[in-house]
This record gives sequence, C-alpha cells and structure tokens, in this order.
Amino acid sequence: MENTSYKKASLCYLIGNFFNKGFAFLTIPIFTRLLSTTDYGIINTYSSWAGILSMIVGFAMHMSIRNAFVDYKDDTESYLSTIIKFTLLSSLGFMLIFYAVVKIFKINISLSLVFICLFHSVASSIIEDVSCYFMMKYNYIKRTILMILPNLISVCVAIFLISYILKKDLYLGKIIPEALTIIIFAIILSICYTKKGFNTTYIKHALKISLPLILHGAALNILSNSDRIMITWLADASQAGIYSLVYSLGMVTYAITLSIDGIWIPWFTNKMKEKSYDEINYITKDYIKLITYIMCGLIIVSPEILKILASKSYWEGIKLIPIIIVANFLFFAYNIYSNLEHYYKKSNQITALTILAAVLNLVLNYIFIPKFGYVAAAFTTAISYFVIFILHSIYSKTLNSNVFSIKMFILPIIEIFIFCALFYLLTDHAIIRWVVAIIYFCTVAFIQRDKIMTVLLPTLKGKFGK
Repeated sequence: MENTSYKKASLCYLIGNFFNKGFAFLTIPIFTRLLSTTDYGIINTYSSWAGILSMIVGFAMHMSIRNAFVDYKDDTESYLSTIIKFTLLSSLGFMLIFYAVVKIFKINISLSLVFICLFHSVASSIIEDVSCYFMMKYNYIKRTILMILPNLISVCVAIFLISYILKKDLYLGKIIPEALTIIIFAIILSICYTKKGFNTTYIKHALKISLPLILHGAALNILSNSDRIMITWLADASQAGIYSLVYSLGMVTYAITLSIDGIWIPWFTNKMKEKSYDEINYITKDYIKLITYIMCGLIIVSPEILKILASKSYWEGIKLIPIIIVANFLFFAYNIYSNLEHYYKKSNQITALTILAAVLNLVLNYIFIPKFGYVAAAFTTAISYFVIFILHSIYSKTLNSNVFSIKMFILPIIEIFIFCALFYLLTDHAIIRWVVAIIYFCTVAFIQRDKIMTVLLPTLKGKFGK
C-alpha cells in the first residue's frame, strides 16, 4: 500500500472511530442529565447483552475475513456474500429456539425488548462482517461512513425522543433508535453484498476459524460487560449507571487503538507474510508508547473531564478511573498478542485462554460485588485483563519468538502506575495535576514527534522500504 494511501486510511479511521466512540462520549453529558442513573444503567446493561449475543448469533464470522484475504484473496466478495447469508439463515433458528424456550418454561421476560435485542445483535454482526471486509480491502471511505452514520442518526433520534416524546421508561428512547438504525443499515448492506452466491466451502472455512472464537468473543464480552450486568443483578441499576459512565471515560483510549487497528491489522498481516519482524517490532514499540502517553494524560486530568460530563450523582465514581484505564491498557496489550495468534489461526488456543480469564472475572465479580458494589468490579476487571495479557504473551512465544517481546510493556506499565499514584495523591489538587499534564504532554510531543507520526501511518518512511 502506498504511503499516501496509508495516510488517508489512517486519517479516515481516526476520524471514523473518534466520531463513533467520541461522539457517543461527548453526548454523555446530555444523556446523564436527561436520564436517571437507573435508566442509564439499564441502557448499558442492554448494550452489554447485545454485544454478547452479537458474537453468538453471528458465529463470530467476521474473525475469519482477515484469513479469507490470504486463503481466497481472489474471491473475497463471494466469501462475504456467503457468510452474510449464513448469518441471516442461522439467526432465524436462534429466534425460533429462544421463543420456544420462553413459552415452554414460561419465563417472565419482556419478549418485545428481548427480540429487539436479538434483531439488534444479528444486525450488528452483519455490519461487523462488512466493516472487516472494508478494512482488509482498504476501503477506508466506506468503512468510515459505516462507522459514523448509524451512530449519528441513532443519537440524534434518541435525544429527540427522550427530550420531547417519552414521559416514562426513558431508557427505551436510547435503546429503540439505536437498534432500529443498526437493523436498517444491516438490511441495506445485506441487499448490496449478498449478490455473489453461496459457497459451502467458505462456510466450512469460516466456521473452522470462527466457531472456537464464538466462545472467545463471548468471553471477551463477559470480560468487558459482565461487570455491568452483575452490578445490576447483585447491587442495583443505579450503581451500574455510575460504573458505566466511568468505564466509558476509560474507554476513550479504546477509540484510538481501534482507529489504528483498522490500518494496523492488514499492515501486520502483510508484514508477517514478508517475515519483516524487525519492522513489526520497531513499529509496535512506538505504538505502545503512544497509547501509554495518552493513558497517562487521561489519568491525570480525568476528574475534571468526568465532572463536565455528568452531574454530581455520578462523581463518586471518579476514584475508579485509574483502575479502569489500567484495565484498558492491559486489554490493549493482550490484543497485540492476539493478532499474532489470529495470524497463525490458533482459534482453539485463543478461546481457551480467554475463557479462563472470563471465568475468573465472573467468579471474582460474584464474590466481591455483593460486598463492595461497583468498586469491586473495577478491580476484578483489571485483574482479569492482567491474567489474559500474561497467558496470551506466554502462548504467543510458542508461535513466534521473533516478535512482541513482553519487555516492550514493562516500562509503559511502570509509567502508568506512577501516574495512578499521582492521581490519588493529587486528586484534590486540580491545578497541580493539570500543570503536570501540560508539562508531560509538551515534553512527550517534543521528544517523540517523529515516532508519533510513524505510528499513525504506520510505516517507517523508507527505513525498511515500502
């Protein structure tokens, strides 16, 4: 890929992901003031379930697309068409089974909301398939539009409904517009990208890679979402609302890493095929440094950001921000290793390690949330991500010891812990914290200016060739 194209792709992915995550983040002050902590907690619990179900009903088939661009590089359109059709057909079976279970066992549950969640999940999996296809094709403009438009529409409609139409059950004003928007976009994409037939060979290929990753994806969703679900269950929805807001603030860095991943994954795949290990390590070190700088800066200024975003009823969650950010850094670090494991198609091993960490998270949540409430969830999440990071780093060494030395993460982790300590020491001294942040960012920007640009492209600008 040409250097200019890397720049365009990186810029578009950054814009798309910043809008996708950032716009939702910037609308937090609106929703936290329009909604009670209970309504906000219900919305986030619903979103957690939708994320988990999306992996199951879609068979995590989007995870096989990057391999399809290696194994069936001349027929990727037919591959995409096949997996979308399979997802649509299989989802009907899931819905019939679920309806039968509810009726037979007379489960007391809102069927309308559950089926909205199921349709939402199917639609999300289809959009994820197409988004991964665009990523591997370097169709950065289409992928960026797909990132921006559904969220823009759903958020605008939600604000209107909550502000002017609904008088009770305000959480529906956020859930229904989001679900309907995603469903409509999925229908349009299905019409556009299911014209290339149906090949059972591709289904076998996709399922061989993706089936083990269903549990992996579900386990990852458990790691990232079970805390909110279990807080609602074991404590109350109000605590889940406070925790969800703090978690959203910590996830700002996820928008950045997701943006870079859009260009990073196809680049990494190509470099692995070329065995350009030195180049991969060089770029990875700078990538880790960039994320570390951003997370350290966010830690030190986060109290004021949260106070701007939400009313006083949410402020008690400020103390958890550093823990959530540490958890997100460990998730980012784990993901570096998972890209290597995906390249070698080690689906079963990826799944086994992730399930182990997810089970640990569930057990810890079950033990400590009833005693310590949402505070416990932050610590159990960080511990679980640390375990998954260590497990995957050890396993990846058995696949290829030439890339991703764990030593890359030692200094960044120490740096983040130093800033966590500064946060707790200076929590009530906003001016000092902001002075520290300004000095830190100015120093980093000056010292690392060339390397930061290198990571964002990502290419070595001729150091290792194209």
